Amino acid sequence: MAQQDYDYDVAILGSGIAGSVLAAVLARQGFRTLLLERNSHPRFAIGESLLPQSSMHFKIIGARFDVPEIGHLGNLKEIEQHISRRCGLKRSLGFVYHSEGQPHNPETCHLVVPPETPLTTESHLFREDVDLYLVDLARQYGVDYRDHTEVEDVHPEEDRVRLTLQGDSEIAVRYLVDASGYNSPLARKMNMRRPPDGLKTRSRSIFTHMKNVPHYSNLLKPDENPKVSARWHDGTLHHIFDGGWMWVIPFNNHETAENQLCSVGLTLDMDKFPATGRDPEEEFREIIGRFPDVARHFKEAEPVRKWVSTGRLQYGATRATGHRYCLMAHAYGFIDPLYSRGLVSTAEVINALAGRLIDALRADDFSEKRFDYIDRLQKASLEANDRMVHSSYVAFRDFSLWNAWIRFWVTSKIFGDVRLYAAWLAYSNSGDTKFLDALENDPAPGTACPSVEEVQAFLSRGFDTMQQVADGKLATAAGIAALTRLLKEDPVIPPNSNWGNFKIRHMDFDANVMRDLIIWGKMKSPRKIRSRLFAFNPAPLMAASMPRAAAVVIGGLLTAVGRLFGARRMA
Repeated sequence: MAQQDYDYDVAILGSGIAGSVLAAVLARQGFRTLLLERNSHPRFAIGESLLPQSSMHFKIIGARFDVPEIGHLGNLKEIEQHISRRCGLKRSLGFVYHSEGQPHNPETCHLVVPPETPLTTESHLFREDVDLYLVDLARQYGVDYRDHTEVEDVHPEEDRVRLTLQGDSEIAVRYLVDASGYNSPLARKMNMRRPPDGLKTRSRSIFTHMKNVPHYSNLLKPDENPKVSARWHDGTLHHIFDGGWMWVIPFNNHETAENQLCSVGLTLDMDKFPATGRDPEEEFREIIGRFPDVARHFKEAEPVRKWVSTGRLQYGATRATGHRYCLMAHAYGFIDPLYSRGLVSTAEVINALAGRLIDALRADDFSEKRFDYIDRLQKASLEANDRMVHSSYVAFRDFSLWNAWIRFWVTSKIFGDVRLYAAWLAYSNSGDTKFLDALENDPAPGTACPSVEEVQAFLSRGFDTMQQVADGKLATAAGIAALTRLLKEDPVIPPNSNWGNFKIRHMDFDANVMRDLIIWGKMKSPRKIRSRLFAFNPAPLMAASMPRAAAVVIGGLLTAVGRLFGARRMA
């Protein structure tokens, strides 16, 4: 196409994390990129809690596409140095189960502490600062950014996409990416928004930022706090109860923090807590008042901005891509904030779309087949998240059921984390981005552990059990028994993990646990887990817990012995 036939190579609608990161990547590769925003920055946004997978994905995107500034999101020290000192630390994931009218019970709590590695440090993102940083980064790479700009209409044509902006001005682009969220102009124009009837999760949310939220650990007696390497307020805390959950995301939980705010949200099962139309703060206070220690946690807390009360959170789209356009991230669909899966899915689709779009722009070939993977990825991600979250709401009915189910989520998280660690370490050792590119060759993209079918099968059996409980086909006790058998007998569960021992509730993945996991993965795990997840030298992971020289020697020995042992098992 001749240069004069279009104004930009790509237009991106929405300047949240998805739109701004993709814009920076495209501009870095030399493409004329327009970023359109209907509002302006700085602005309030949720989606604040990173996980090892989301942190790793941002490092991977920065490395693959030569935008190292994106990789700063994967490390709290780099965030403080380059982005903002108003973000929080995330060293733990806490789940405190509450029963109406009952005080805090230390026997109904879980504190999950991810491993400390030199690869990433998870954070609570203060989105006002982070989103502004990413917009500025995109502009530094040459992106044309326009805020307070409404897109009135979208006109996909054979050789371009025309956008009609407010005031009837028009822009022609070679490709359009809509990352603007639920109210997507592209979804509206192309009739792509589908009703959420096929999605199992039915939840709504009430949220804001608050001040004067004390650290939950400080409200408890010393013997009520878990004896692990992190505290409740060192990361994201979830208050869990029959019919819903709360997120508590502090930005003031480390020594150098310069932000006294806390993100707070109450998310409710609509079948048990239907929408009332009441004042959101009044409803928030009434519901948490049923749980003495939750009410005590927020007794002195005050909102610093207007409360937001939503309708049903879940939505999707009939498809993600079409001729010269793509619905991306939350413009495609959303389930629920539980487990912070939204930022993981966002980073996955940025990574997958960027490479395909760069190739299409260079070849001037925008055939829909090039982007089929993006459609499959987002559809699978939405469905997998729906099954995980729906199963969790079912589990919230009874602590014993929840105590079993949380271990299935932890399983998915561990293997998903190791998958990205392995790819990054292979890239770091070789300098070859083919190891990062290969993440898109997994057999089940968009799922919790895309590279190993056996892990997917294990999780599916768990999902099916929870659905039978939800449908009344299995009593709660029978469902717990079925989950217990899976946790104790399935070969994807490391035998030394004790995940089938329900008396063990706190999971601290310290150096010893990681060492045992690596030894099992390299020498005793099922073949596909060993070859696809543990075929890496673990020295960098072990260096956090021992002298570097010892880590290099032991890592090399484990790798060599693992290969020999694996070869014998496959012979």
